[in-house]
Amino acid sequence: MIAGKPTNAKTPPLQRGLRSALLVLLLVYPLTLHLGILEGWLLPAVAILLALVLLSALLMLGNGNRSGWLLLLASLGMAVWLTAMHGNPRLLLRLPPVAINGILCILFGATLLAGQKPLITRFAETMHGHALDAAAQRYTRGVTILWTTLFALMMTESALLALLASPETWSLFTNFINYVVVLLVFFLEYRLRIRRLPQLQHPGFAGFLLALSRIDWRRLL
Repeated sequence: MIAGKPTNAKTPPLQRGLRSALLVLLLVYPLTLHLGILEGWLLPAVAILLALVLLSALLMLGNGNRSGWLLLLASLGMAVWLTAMHGNPRLLLRLPPVAINGILCILFGATLLAGQKPLITRFAETMHGHALDAAAQRYTRGVTILWTTLFALMMTESALLALLASPETWSLFTNFINYVVVLLVFFLEYRLRIRRLPQLQHPGFAGFLLALSRIDWRRLL
């Protein structure tokens, strides 16, 4: 599949609706959580987190991915923790940044093992529609190492902040500063790629992000 090729025509309306709802919740969750910590009212953030897990599970099951059942069980466990067992919502809400960065670190790092093609190499080949030359393969392997390292550092940071920092400081980093860092790395790496790999076509930073969002990740992971 070449990046940028429309896929909505083959996507059922229910799936498109679930994806749109998931995107909206992902956008509003950091702000809702941060405001909840500042105001001392975490119920809206908890509700959004549960909805995110549930919608992700439904999308995975709709795509035939049986791992969605694990997410359904996770959402059930979260609900039990918060209701029947009177769990601490503040602790529950501090777990996702650690888990998400850990999962991303593993996903990227696993493709650096012997016999595997680095994940950024797969992205680049999918976006450009052809195999990369030796120089581009070396560069994209280095970028895969960069993202693996970044996610490992962010996982460690999230865990330390969850254990040691005030709720306000933890929220500021995990809901805002970390996202700025990721976007900055995206931008700086894109500018470096233009210089290092002039033989490839570069659609502009906005076009690059748009093409990246259209990639069918299931074919790459």
